[in-house]
Amino acid sequence: MNLTELRNKVKTITDYSPELVTYNEQIDLLINDAYEALWTEKRWKFAQKTVFVDIWPDIVATQISGTVAAAGCVNNRRRIVFNNSVHALDLPIVWEGQIFEIDGRDYGVLKVVDNQEIHLDVPFRGTTSAANTTWKLKHRFYEIPKDAIEMLFIGHRDTPAVGTRPPYGAMRGLLARRDEDLNLREDLTNFYSECYIPVGTANVPPAETFTFAITNPGTGDFIGNPYVELCWAFEDQGGKLGPLSESKIIPVTGIGGGVAITIAFKTFDDEPVRAPVFDPFIDQIVNQFEGMRKRLFFNQNFNRLTGVRQAGLPVWRDVVLQDTVVYPAIPGYTSDADPVRVEDEQDFYTILNPNQLAVGGKRYQDWEGLHSRFRPYPRPIGSDFQYQFLLGVPTLEQNVNSGEERLFRQWECRYYRKPCRLALQTDQPELPHEFHNLIVYKALHDIFSKHDNFTQAQVYQTKYNKELVRLEKRYVDAIDINMQRGQFGIFGNVYSPYDAGSLRRIN
Repeated sequence: MNLTELRNKVKTITDYSPELVTYNEQIDLLINDAYEALWTEKRWKFAQKTVFVDIWPDIVATQISGTVAAAGCVNNRRRIVFNNSVHALDLPIVWEGQIFEIDGRDYGVLKVVDNQEIHLDVPFRGTTSAANTTWKLKHRFYEIPKDAIEMLFIGHRDTPAVGTRPPYGAMRGLLARRDEDLNLREDLTNFYSECYIPVGTANVPPAETFTFAITNPGTGDFIGNPYVELCWAFEDQGGKLGPLSESKIIPVTGIGGGVAITIAFKTFDDEPVRAPVFDPFIDQIVNQFEGMRKRLFFNQNFNRLTGVRQAGLPVWRDVVLQDTVVYPAIPGYTSDADPVRVEDEQDFYTILNPNQLAVGGKRYQDWEGLHSRFRPYPRPIGSDFQYQFLLGVPTLEQNVNSGEERLFRQWECRYYRKPCRLALQTDQPELPHEFHNLIVYKALHDIFSKHDNFTQAQVYQTKYNKELVRLEKRYVDAIDINMQRGQFGIFGNVYSPYDAGSLRRIN
């Protein structure tokens, strides 16, 4: 059943079927609450997803395309300038939030300006030099997929067989407190990792509001009298998205030729959302909004001719980049299909082309702004092979570097994901169709409880519990286990299969 059918079934059973937009939205919210509650009941097989996670190597000064990129650094300043291009930095979201080591001391990479300049999170402490070659870009932390609820497996699938079986496989999760007790070194390397360690949660603040203006008569491509609904969100280090701002419906009107929409990002006290222009001669502390880009979103579930939301909940999608000449992209995002990313020092953006509001844009999914990372231990090194691309347009999967800076290895990662909300009329729950009634039962329980009809509420709770048992029998993960009599006695194999010092498996 899709969202419309689920809603109609709830209306039929409650014998209350008004065609009111507000009431339909309330029913949709209850349906989504029931859907999310059911989704998180168990580790369902249908809720798991497998992806490949790129392993990034460290970058050192002598590794830059066969030359040496020396770092210009000034004592008590946060700006680092390289005298040659470090093409690994063409992908800023990969390296922001990572570690920059220079003169044996670690600093956080707050912002990648371009492939020859970065800003640190604290001032450099050392000898001023225009040609320091002791630096190293260290990739220590990896983002957990944005739609992940729980990590189920991450491991190397390229390990060679040694003896009768492969010595390494899945990486075991290790608590951060245990990591601190063992004092596991961050710079220890091996060809394979033995475990992964959570390193905390980042919280991206919510966006607030914005103003708009219809500008550039005759130069934009919006023609006629359409409407659009827009909002925006902060994007922090590593591409982490925060909660959405308030949305506004914008009437696009103009005289003569086409027009454009200029968005001005604001706080609720009507202050512009932009970082002060970076001054390398006085900046010693992180400025407000520094390193925080802005992302724009439009509501797909919206009638652009009438300016009215359609039945269902809003569906927010990326405003994509179409005109890279007028509005050059941040390095690493030069494809027309990539989302608009507004720099931290800029507080406005002009949408020139209605094709930037393309339904092919990615759907916004992160509602709370919480993002987790992990650190592999030991840090994997080496590669299966090196690859290179001709100089051209870089994307998230490509690097314009001529070879040495991009070593290609991957982990295989399986995780328990969260689904998109049911918003469009044809959206269907991502669970087996024969159990869609579970969502209806859960929603009915909430509705009858809301109206103090606890007898009917209990009826549908009982139906829900009964069907849930059937769903568990068929779609919950089960692990095959072989047991041998006497295996768990004092003469059995009770020692740990891992060396306490290195966490390496003992054959």
